[in-house]
Amino acid sequence: MRRFNVLILWTVLIGLGLIAACTAYTAYLGNAQTDRRYRTEINRILKQVSEGVHLNDIVLHPGKPGAVRTLDWIGTKAEPLRIGQFFDGAGLKDREEFTVKPVYVGQVLSGYLRFSYLPVKDTAKVIIFESLILLLALGGIVGLLLYVKLQIIKPFHTIEALPYELSKGHLNRGMKENQSRFFGKFIWGLDLLRETLESQKMTNLSLEKDRQTLVASLSHELKTPVAAIKLYSSALVEEIYESEDKRKACARLIGQKAEHIETLIGEIITASVSSLQNIEVKQGEFYLGDWLKRLLPAHKERLHLLKINLEVGEFAEKLLLGDSDKLLEVMDNLIENAIKYGDGGCIRISFQEEDMRQLIVVENSGIPLAAGELPYIFTSFWRGSNTEGKKGNGLGLYICKQLLQKMGGDIYAEATLQSMRFVLVLRY
Repeated sequence: MRRFNVLILWTVLIGLGLIAACTAYTAYLGNAQTDRRYRTEINRILKQVSEGVHLNDIVLHPGKPGAVRTLDWIGTKAEPLRIGQFFDGAGLKDREEFTVKPVYVGQVLSGYLRFSYLPVKDTAKVIIFESLILLLALGGIVGLLLYVKLQIIKPFHTIEALPYELSKGHLNRGMKENQSRFFGKFIWGLDLLRETLESQKMTNLSLEKDRQTLVASLSHELKTPVAAIKLYSSALVEEIYESEDKRKACARLIGQKAEHIETLIGEIITASVSSLQNIEVKQGEFYLGDWLKRLLPAHKERLHLLKINLEVGEFAEKLLLGDSDKLLEVMDNLIENAIKYGDGGCIRISFQEEDMRQLIVVENSGIPLAAGELPYIFTSFWRGSNTEGKKGNGLGLYICKQLLQKMGGDIYAEATLQSMRFVLVLRY
């Protein structure tokens, strides 16, 4: 902002300097023009006088700018005082300028002619008009810079610190409302993003607190059956029980404690994914074509750089029901999986209709999962046999299914001989 203020100041100073220079140059040209005009007139009159024309017969054009207005004559035999007054401009008006020229008859000086004239009035008008135009232009430029400052620079400075604050987790610092036609909606969107992140942060903190409490409680409960299993297994190893019935009873107790542990572990897993089941979906209507225009540009360039062929089939325009933003998240996840677990050859997106539902099929070339693994593919924290050495947490497809089911749709997986297919089911 400070640099922009300096720019405005320098613009004003340079503009005023240019105006002053242009005014001085125009005045110089006007004076030169005036000088040329009256010199031409004087030379014309002196020629007529030298040819014997009487002063009263000489025609003057006093109305023209820079022309000779009056002629005055004084002879050489006049009194020295009168000659001095004549040369001092006695009898002329204050605004009139004059010059005196000697007149010779033959080689003898007979007297002096005094020529009076007014400066060119047009020069002053031109200077005033030119200065006004230049001042208006300068005012327009300064006004434009001030407009840019108030409507673009100032709102931008308002938002430039927000991404940094968000990256640091400072979500409670709101933004002032701004009516900027350029950034108003953008600022509103950023502040809405901040509020959403702050709400999610508070929700996550609350869930994390509850989850940690539950996990701590369940972990504490695990100690009792674990201690019992250790005790019973130690008794079996050391053959403390002599009868077969007691040993069987001890083994049954170990099994019961193991089942108890399994139940507690299931509760821990449920607590771990409970926040994922609370994902909000905003039901709405959107056109398939408009949604694809948002999806494809984000992936075409990346797949091109990875040299993976992207094939998009033909589709009929449909008005679909669901959350278009969450559906984009689902497709982003499926395409990411196709890149990660496919053979890098081809990714195909095709469209079908079945039972009044829109099907979107995402298929990638490569070795598919074994048929026995498909029933578990949408289970939380489950990862297939093809994930070895590849990062992941086993939640991506689980989240995809949760989102689609909340939209009233579904997703299922199919394995072919040389590809893996995911079919999204959406409502019209």
